[in-house]
Amino acid sequence: MGLRVANGPVSWGVDLPNKPGVPPWEEVFSEIGEAGYRWCELGPVGYLPDDDDLVGAELRARDLSVAGSYVFEPMHDKSKHGEIELVTRRTCRRIAGLGGTYLVVIDMVSDERGATGGRTRDAHRLAGENYRDLLAGVRLVASIAAEHGLMPVLHPHVGSYIEFEDEVERMLSDTFDDGLQLCIDTGHFAYAGIEPVGFLARHRDRVRYLHFKDIDPDVHERVLDGAVGFFDAISLGVFCPVGRGVVDFAGLAEELKHGFDGPGTVEQDRDVRSGTTPLEDAKASLAFLRELGLAD
Repeated sequence: MGLRVANGPVSWGVDLPNKPGVPPWEEVFSEIGEAGYRWCELGPVGYLPDDDDLVGAELRARDLSVAGSYVFEPMHDKSKHGEIELVTRRTCRRIAGLGGTYLVVIDMVSDERGATGGRTRDAHRLAGENYRDLLAGVRLVASIAAEHGLMPVLHPHVGSYIEFEDEVERMLSDTFDDGLQLCIDTGHFAYAGIEPVGFLARHRDRVRYLHFKDIDPDVHERVLDGAVGFFDAISLGVFCPVGRGVVDFAGLAEELKHGFDGPGTVEQDRDVRSGTTPLEDAKASLAFLRELGLAD
């Protein structure tokens, strides 16, 4: 029951297009192919050259097909919705132009919620008009994805306003008629205290995409007890290669046997000071998923 397993530039530290010190895109996609992946996410819009023919040829040369990419924007901020629309249209055109199918929809980490990442009792929830702004931003992005023939999948994210189980359930309920499906990121779910296997079982009809990520239990405990913010937690190594942390991937493999036809992307949020290279982690994660039968 091997899935289409992808990797992407995020695993090489490319979460924003103009982040200092990121490796060249040709190098990243060469290493994705070298690690054994045959699918990829494209990374943030602006990282790749704005030339579908060039990028498509380079991906084909590496035997890589496109699963999709993501929009990581402050959907909770109404004043940014005009900019978000432009970014989303660029992203969707790029995904569709390169043969991808999925748009991963992520509310950007905010200063307020990044400070309380993983700590549900301390986290401020949006309500009233502020929540309606968030909902409007998510619906805007989902509608643009649909215009381009893509499937929008909501990705709950630590440090965003869609992080904890009550927030995810509310957003799924409020977007039931909007065509928005769900991406379970196993690491972000575990970080936020949501058991991903059980959540998948309860929401099988909405789960169309997966992100494979894992959490180091010792680091996770330290950052929660010490009220460490989300980005500092990444620097401390809270995310580890899949199979080395708390996520029950064996249980996930069993649950997926009940029916799942979407892809899964390995995503190794990392810090440059970690002791391994992105290529080493990508290889180790894929080998682990193959052992479980989750990857071809």
